[in-house]
Amino acid sequence: MITLDSKSIVVGVDVHKYSHTAVAMDAWGQEKGKLEFSNDLLSAYAAWLRSLGEKQDIIVGLEDTNGYGVHLVEALSSEGFTIRYVPAILTERERKTSTKRHKSDYVDAKRVGKVILAKYEQTLPAKESIAGKEELQIAQSLDLLLQERRDLVKQKTMLKNQMHAMLHQYYGDHYADAFKKPFNKEAVAFFLDDLEANTKTAKEILATSIVRRLNRLGLIEEQISKITKGLTLVGSSSKEVAALQRELHGCGAVTACTIMAEVTTIKRFAGKNNLASYAGVAPTPHSSGSHHKLNTNPFGNRRLNRALHTVALSQIACKGDDRGKVYYQKKLKEGKTKLWGLRCLKRQIVNQVYRILKEATQ
Repeated sequence: MITLDSKSIVVGVDVHKYSHTAVAMDAWGQEKGKLEFSNDLLSAYAAWLRSLGEKQDIIVGLEDTNGYGVHLVEALSSEGFTIRYVPAILTERERKTSTKRHKSDYVDAKRVGKVILAKYEQTLPAKESIAGKEELQIAQSLDLLLQERRDLVKQKTMLKNQMHAMLHQYYGDHYADAFKKPFNKEAVAFFLDDLEANTKTAKEILATSIVRRLNRLGLIEEQISKITKGLTLVGSSSKEVAALQRELHGCGAVTACTIMAEVTTIKRFAGKNNLASYAGVAPTPHSSGSHHKLNTNPFGNRRLNRALHTVALSQIACKGDDRGKVYYQKKLKEGKTKLWGLRCLKRQIVNQVYRILKEATQ
Protein backbone atom coordinates (compact mmCIF):
# COMPACT_ATOMS: atom_id res chain seq x y z
CA MET A 1 0.00 0.00 0.00
CA ILE A 2 1.37 3.41 -0.95
CA THR A 3 2.17 5.91 1.81
CA LEU A 4 3.19 9.56 1.86
CA ASP A 5 6.91 10.40 1.75
CA SER A 6 9.16 13.13 0.38
CA LYS A 7 8.73 11.83 -3.19
CA SER A 8 4.94 11.83 -3.07
CA ILE A 9 2.90 13.94 -5.48
CA VAL A 10 -0.67 14.59 -4.40
CA VAL A 11 -3.27 15.56 -7.00
CA GLY A 12 -6.54 16.95 -5.66
CA VAL A 13 -9.50 16.80 -8.05
CA ASP A 14 -12.74 18.77 -7.82
CA VAL A 15 -15.24 16.70 -9.77
CA HIS A 16 -18.29 18.00 -11.64
CA LYS A 17 -20.69 16.56 -14.17
CA TYR A 18 -19.05 17.86 -17.35
CA SER A 19 -15.69 19.27 -16.21
CA HIS A 20 -13.06 18.51 -13.59
CA THR A 21 -10.26 20.59 -12.08
CA ALA A 22 -7.00 19.04 -10.83
CA VAL A 23 -4.20 20.64 -8.81
CA ALA A 24 -0.91 18.82 -8.22
CA MET A 25 1.25 19.45 -5.13
CA ASP A 26 4.44 18.00 -3.72
CA ALA A 27 4.78 16.54 -0.21
CA TRP A 28 5.23 20.05 1.27
CA GLY A 29 2.08 21.46 -0.35
CA GLN A 30 3.88 23.43 -3.06
CA GLU A 31 1.87 23.58 -6.29
CA LYS A 32 3.38 21.70 -9.25
CA GLY A 33 0.64 22.29 -11.82
CA LYS A 34 -3.07 22.45 -12.54
CA LEU A 35 -5.36 21.19 -15.27
CA GLU A 36 -9.01 21.54 -16.29
CA PHE A 37 -10.42 18.64 -18.31
CA SER A 38 -13.61 16.78 -19.18
CA ASN A 39 -14.60 13.12 -19.38
CA ASP A 40 -13.77 13.24 -23.11
CA LEU A 41 -10.14 14.09 -22.27
CA LEU A 42 -9.37 11.47 -19.62
CA SER A 43 -6.47 10.05 -21.65
CA ALA A 44 -4.92 13.54 -21.77
CA TYR A 45 -5.37 13.84 -18.01
CA ALA A 46 -3.64 10.48 -17.47
CA ALA A 47 -0.77 11.67 -19.66
CA TRP A 48 -0.53 14.87 -17.60
CA LEU A 49 -0.32 12.79 -14.42
CA ARG A 50 2.49 10.70 -15.87
CA SER A 51 4.40 13.88 -16.70
CA LEU A 52 4.42 14.85 -13.02
CA GLY A 53 6.64 11.97 -11.90
CA GLU A 54 6.75 8.25 -11.23
CA LYS A 55 3.33 6.59 -11.15
CA GLN A 56 4.00 4.87 -7.82
CA ASP A 57 4.59 8.28 -6.19
CA ILE A 58 1.33 9.85 -7.42
CA ILE A 59 -1.78 9.87 -5.20
CA VAL A 60 -5.02 11.17 -6.71
CA GLY A 61 -7.51 12.55 -4.17
CA LEU A 62 -11.16 12.71 -5.14
CA GLU A 63 -14.15 14.32 -3.44
CA ASP A 64 -16.92 12.62 -5.36
CA THR A 65 -20.13 13.41 -3.49
CA ASN A 66 -22.56 12.90 -6.40
CA GLY A 67 -20.95 10.03 -8.29
CA TYR A 68 -19.76 12.30 -11.11
CA GLY A 69 -16.23 10.90 -10.86
CA VAL A 70 -17.13 7.34 -11.86
CA HIS A 71 -15.65 7.63 -15.38
CA LEU A 72 -12.52 9.30 -14.05
CA VAL A 73 -11.95 6.58 -11.44
CA GLU A 74 -12.48 3.80 -13.98
CA ALA A 75 -9.94 5.35 -16.35
CA LEU A 76 -7.31 5.93 -13.64
CA SER A 77 -7.83 2.47 -12.10
CA SER A 78 -7.19 0.83 -15.45
CA GLU A 79 -3.97 2.88 -15.70
CA GLY A 80 -2.84 1.69 -12.26
CA PHE A 81 -2.92 5.02 -10.40
CA THR A 82 -3.50 5.18 -6.64
CA ILE A 83 -6.83 6.87 -5.84
CA ARG A 84 -8.11 8.01 -2.44
CA TYR A 85 -11.63 9.17 -1.56
CA VAL A 86 -11.79 12.31 0.60
CA PRO A 87 -14.92 12.76 2.78
CA ALA A 88 -16.69 16.03 1.96
CA ILE A 89 -16.75 16.98 5.65
CA LEU A 90 -12.93 17.16 5.68
CA THR A 91 -12.72 19.60 2.77
CA GLU A 92 -15.50 21.67 4.32
CA ARG A 93 -13.53 21.87 7.56
CA GLU A 94 -10.44 22.85 5.59
CA ARG A 95 -12.40 25.73 4.07
CA LYS A 96 -13.86 26.90 7.39
CA THR A 97 -10.50 26.89 9.19
CA SER A 98 -8.75 28.75 6.37
CA THR A 99 -8.07 32.49 6.65
CA LYS A 100 -9.22 32.76 3.04
CA ARG A 101 -12.60 31.15 2.57
CA HIS A 102 -12.73 31.58 -1.18
CA LYS A 103 -14.62 28.94 -3.14
CA SER A 104 -13.85 27.96 -6.71
CA ASP A 105 -13.08 24.74 -8.57
CA TYR A 106 -9.34 25.47 -8.36
CA VAL A 107 -9.44 26.24 -4.61
CA ASP A 108 -11.65 23.21 -3.87
CA ALA A 109 -9.29 20.91 -5.78
CA LYS A 110 -6.35 22.31 -3.82
CA ARG A 111 -8.20 21.73 -0.54
CA VAL A 112 -8.78 18.08 -1.50
CA GLY A 113 -5.02 17.68 -1.97
CA LYS A 114 -4.28 19.40 1.35
CA VAL A 115 -6.61 16.99 3.15
CA ILE A 116 -4.67 14.06 1.65
CA LEU A 117 -1.41 15.60 2.88
CA ALA A 118 -2.63 16.47 6.38
CA LYS A 119 -5.16 13.72 7.10
CA TYR A 120 -4.15 10.80 4.92
CA GLU A 121 -5.26 8.24 7.53
CA GLN A 122 -8.83 9.63 7.45
CA THR A 123 -9.21 8.99 3.73
CA LEU A 124 -9.95 5.65 2.09
CA PRO A 125 -8.65 3.95 -1.04
CA ALA A 126 -11.17 4.16 -3.87
CA LYS A 127 -13.22 0.99 -3.92
CA GLU A 128 -12.88 0.80 -7.72
CA SER A 129 -9.10 0.53 -7.41
CA ILE A 130 -8.95 -2.05 -4.62
CA ALA A 131 -12.05 -4.25 -4.93
CA GLY A 132 -12.21 -7.24 -7.25
CA LYS A 133 -14.36 -7.02 -10.36
CA GLU A 134 -17.03 -9.32 -8.96
CA GLU A 135 -17.06 -7.53 -5.57
CA LEU A 136 -17.47 -4.19 -7.31
CA GLN A 137 -20.29 -5.40 -9.56
CA ILE A 138 -22.21 -6.87 -6.61
CA ALA A 139 -21.76 -3.70 -4.52
CA GLN A 140 -22.87 -1.46 -7.40
CA SER A 141 -25.94 -3.63 -8.06
CA LEU A 142 -26.88 -3.63 -4.38
CA ASP A 143 -26.40 0.13 -4.11
CA LEU A 144 -28.62 0.76 -7.15
CA LEU A 145 -31.42 -1.45 -5.81
CA LEU A 146 -31.16 0.01 -2.32
CA GLN A 147 -31.34 3.58 -3.63
CA GLU A 148 -34.54 2.76 -5.51
CA ARG A 149 -35.97 0.95 -2.48
CA ARG A 150 -35.23 3.90 -0.17
CA ASP A 151 -37.01 6.29 -2.54
CA LEU A 152 -40.06 4.02 -2.70
CA VAL A 153 -40.19 3.63 1.09
CA LYS A 154 -40.17 7.45 1.42
CA GLN A 155 -43.04 7.71 -1.07
CA LYS A 156 -44.92 4.98 0.79
CA THR A 157 -44.54 6.80 4.12
CA MET A 158 -45.67 10.08 2.56
CA LEU A 159 -48.77 8.45 1.04
CA LYS A 160 -49.72 6.81 4.33
CA ASN A 161 -49.40 10.10 6.21
CA GLN A 162 -51.64 11.80 3.66
CA MET A 163 -54.24 9.03 3.79
CA HIS A 164 -54.38 9.00 7.60
CA ALA A 165 -55.58 12.62 7.45
CA MET A 166 -57.94 12.03 4.51
CA LEU A 167 -59.52 8.87 5.96
CA HIS A 168 -60.05 10.75 9.22
CA GLN A 169 -61.88 13.46 7.28
CA TYR A 170 -64.05 10.89 5.49
CA TYR A 171 -64.83 8.34 8.26
CA GLY A 172 -64.11 10.20 11.49
CA ASP A 173 -62.04 9.19 14.52
CA HIS A 174 -62.64 5.42 14.30
CA TYR A 175 -61.66 4.73 10.68
CA ALA A 176 -59.04 2.13 11.70
CA ASP A 177 -60.75 0.50 14.70
CA ALA A 178 -61.88 -2.60 12.78
CA PHE A 179 -58.38 -3.50 11.57
CA LYS A 180 -55.12 -4.50 13.22
CA LYS A 181 -53.29 -2.07 10.94
CA PRO A 182 -54.95 0.72 8.92
CA PHE A 183 -53.23 -0.26 5.66
CA ASN A 184 -53.05 -4.05 5.73
CA LYS A 185 -54.64 -6.01 2.86
CA GLU A 186 -57.98 -6.36 4.62
CA ALA A 187 -58.23 -2.65 5.42
CA VAL A 188 -57.18 -1.51 1.94
CA ALA A 189 -59.71 -3.87 0.30
CA PHE A 190 -62.50 -2.52 2.52
CA PHE A 191 -61.62 1.13 1.88
CA LEU A 192 -61.44 0.59 -1.89
CA ASP A 193 -64.82 -1.19 -2.06
CA ASP A 194 -66.54 1.31 0.23
CA LEU A 195 -65.08 4.45 -1.34
CA GLU A 196 -65.63 3.35 -4.95
CA ALA A 197 -69.27 2.65 -4.09
CA ASN A 198 -69.68 6.12 -2.58
CA THR A 199 -67.97 8.34 -5.14
CA LYS A 200 -71.34 9.93 -6.02
CA THR A 201 -71.82 11.42 -2.58
CA ALA A 202 -71.04 14.94 -1.41
CA LYS A 203 -67.54 13.74 -0.59
CA GLU A 204 -66.96 12.51 -4.15
CA ILE A 205 -63.66 14.33 -4.72
CA LEU A 206 -62.26 13.26 -1.35
CA ALA A 207 -63.26 9.62 -1.91
CA THR A 208 -61.79 9.57 -5.44
CA SER A 209 -58.54 11.11 -4.17
CA ILE A 210 -58.20 8.46 -1.46
CA VAL A 211 -58.86 5.67 -3.99
CA ARG A 212 -56.11 6.98 -6.27
CA ARG A 213 -53.68 7.05 -3.35
CA LEU A 214 -54.64 3.54 -2.24
CA ASN A 215 -54.01 2.22 -5.77
CA ARG A 216 -50.69 4.06 -5.84
CA LEU A 217 -49.78 2.55 -2.45
CA GLY A 218 -50.48 -0.95 -3.79
CA LEU A 219 -48.21 -0.33 -6.79
CA ILE A 220 -45.40 1.00 -4.58
CA GLU A 221 -45.64 -1.98 -2.20
CA GLU A 222 -45.50 -4.34 -5.19
CA GLN A 223 -42.37 -2.60 -6.49
CA ILE A 224 -40.73 -2.69 -3.05
CA SER A 225 -41.43 -6.42 -2.87
CA LYS A 226 -39.85 -7.00 -6.28
CA ILE A 227 -36.78 -4.95 -5.38
CA THR A 228 -36.39 -6.83 -2.09
CA LYS A 229 -36.46 -10.11 -4.01
CA GLY A 230 -33.84 -8.67 -6.37
CA LEU A 231 -31.67 -7.71 -3.40
CA THR A 232 -31.96 -11.23 -2.01
CA LEU A 233 -31.00 -12.68 -5.39
CA VAL A 234 -27.96 -10.44 -5.84
CA GLY A 235 -26.97 -10.89 -2.20
CA SER A 236 -27.07 -14.67 -2.54
CA SER A 237 -24.09 -14.43 -4.89
CA SER A 238 -22.02 -12.67 -2.20
CA LYS A 239 -20.36 -14.83 0.44
CA GLU A 240 -19.97 -11.73 2.63
CA VAL A 241 -23.73 -11.05 2.62
CA ALA A 242 -24.42 -14.71 3.41
CA ALA A 243 -21.88 -14.65 6.26
CA LEU A 244 -23.42 -11.51 7.80
CA GLN A 245 -26.91 -13.03 7.72
CA ARG A 246 -25.66 -16.29 9.17
CA GLU A 247 -23.33 -15.05 11.92
CA LEU A 248 -24.62 -11.60 12.94
CA HIS A 249 -27.79 -11.78 15.01
CA GLY A 250 -30.41 -9.26 13.89
CA CYS A 251 -28.91 -8.78 10.44
CA GLY A 252 -31.52 -9.56 7.79
CA ALA A 253 -31.13 -9.65 4.02
CA VAL A 254 -31.73 -5.93 3.40
CA THR A 255 -29.45 -4.89 6.28
CA ALA A 256 -26.66 -7.22 5.15
CA CYS A 257 -26.96 -5.89 1.60
CA THR A 258 -26.83 -2.30 2.92
CA ILE A 259 -23.63 -3.03 4.83
CA MET A 260 -21.92 -4.53 1.79
CA ALA A 261 -23.15 -1.76 -0.53
CA GLU A 262 -21.40 0.80 1.70
CA VAL A 263 -18.29 -1.24 2.56
CA THR A 264 -17.85 -2.88 -0.89
CA THR A 265 -14.73 -4.75 0.28
CA ILE A 266 -13.16 -5.05 3.71
CA LYS A 267 -9.75 -4.65 2.06
CA ARG A 268 -10.32 -0.88 2.11
CA PHE A 269 -9.96 -0.85 5.90
CA ALA A 270 -6.68 -1.39 7.74
CA GLY A 271 -8.48 -2.58 10.89
CA LYS A 272 -11.71 -2.61 12.88
CA ASN A 273 -10.98 0.88 14.23
CA ASN A 274 -10.89 2.27 10.69
CA LEU A 275 -14.23 0.64 9.91
CA ALA A 276 -15.73 2.03 13.14
CA SER A 277 -14.51 5.53 12.27
CA TYR A 278 -15.92 5.22 8.74
CA ALA A 279 -19.31 4.19 10.17
CA GLY A 280 -19.30 7.06 12.69
CA VAL A 281 -19.52 4.80 15.76
CA ALA A 282 -16.02 5.45 17.11
CA PRO A 283 -16.31 8.13 19.84
CA THR A 284 -14.03 11.14 19.56
CA PRO A 285 -11.92 12.00 22.64
CA HIS A 286 -12.09 15.50 24.12
CA SER A 287 -9.55 15.74 26.91
CA SER A 288 -7.77 18.52 28.75
CA GLY A 289 -5.45 17.91 31.70
CA SER A 290 -7.10 15.49 34.11
CA HIS A 291 -10.50 15.80 32.40
CA HIS A 292 -11.21 13.02 29.93
CA LYS A 293 -14.40 12.90 27.92
CA LEU A 294 -15.69 11.00 24.90
CA ASN A 295 -18.11 12.62 22.46
CA THR A 296 -20.27 10.91 19.88
CA ASN A 297 -19.16 11.20 16.27
CA PRO A 298 -21.92 12.84 14.16
CA PHE A 299 -20.07 12.18 10.92
CA GLY A 300 -19.17 8.99 9.10
CA ASN A 301 -21.25 6.97 6.67
CA ARG A 302 -24.82 7.48 7.88
CA ARG A 303 -26.33 4.62 5.86
CA LEU A 304 -23.85 2.16 7.35
CA ASN A 305 -24.47 3.68 10.77
CA ARG A 306 -28.23 3.22 10.34
CA ALA A 307 -27.75 -0.43 9.35
CA LEU A 308 -25.69 -1.04 12.50
CA HIS A 309 -28.38 0.74 14.53
CA THR A 310 -30.98 -1.66 13.12
CA VAL A 311 -28.87 -4.66 14.17
CA ALA A 312 -28.33 -3.19 17.66
CA LEU A 313 -32.06 -2.58 18.22
CA SER A 314 -32.79 -6.14 17.11
CA GLN A 315 -30.22 -7.56 19.52
CA ILE A 316 -31.64 -5.79 22.60
CA ALA A 317 -35.26 -6.69 21.74
CA CYS A 318 -37.18 -9.28 23.76
CA LYS A 319 -36.26 -12.06 21.33
CA GLY A 320 -32.86 -10.61 20.56
CA ASP A 321 -29.32 -11.82 21.12
CA ASP A 322 -28.49 -12.75 24.73
CA ARG A 323 -24.90 -11.49 24.44
CA GLY A 324 -26.06 -8.16 23.02
CA LYS A 325 -28.65 -7.73 25.80
CA VAL A 326 -26.15 -8.63 28.53
CA TYR A 327 -23.60 -6.14 27.17
CA TYR A 328 -26.26 -3.41 26.85
CA GLN A 329 -27.53 -3.97 30.42
CA LYS A 330 -23.94 -3.92 31.67
CA LYS A 331 -23.45 -0.45 30.19
CA LEU A 332 -26.69 0.77 31.77
CA LYS A 333 -25.54 -0.48 35.19
CA GLU A 334 -22.30 1.44 34.70
CA GLY A 335 -24.40 4.61 34.64
CA LYS A 336 -24.54 5.19 30.89
CA THR A 337 -27.74 6.43 29.26
CA LYS A 338 -29.77 4.12 27.04
CA LEU A 339 -28.62 5.98 23.94
CA TRP A 340 -24.96 5.83 24.94
CA GLY A 341 -25.32 2.14 25.81
CA LEU A 342 -26.70 1.57 22.33
CA ARG A 343 -23.70 3.40 20.85
CA CYS A 344 -21.36 1.12 22.82
CA LEU A 345 -23.20 -1.92 21.48
CA LYS A 346 -22.90 -0.60 17.91
CA ARG A 347 -19.14 -0.33 18.43
CA GLN A 348 -19.06 -4.01 19.40
CA ILE A 349 -21.18 -4.91 16.39
CA VAL A 350 -18.66 -3.14 14.12
CA ASN A 351 -15.96 -5.42 15.54
CA GLN A 352 -18.12 -8.45 14.67
CA VAL A 353 -18.80 -7.12 11.17
CA TYR A 354 -15.07 -6.62 10.55
CA ARG A 355 -14.24 -10.13 11.78
CA ILE A 356 -17.01 -11.77 9.74
CA LEU A 357 -16.08 -9.96 6.51
CA LYS A 358 -12.37 -10.59 7.05
CA GLU A 359 -12.98 -14.32 7.51
CA ALA A 360 -15.33 -14.44 4.53
CA THR A 361 -12.65 -13.03 2.20
CA GLN A 362 -9.92 -15.45 3.28
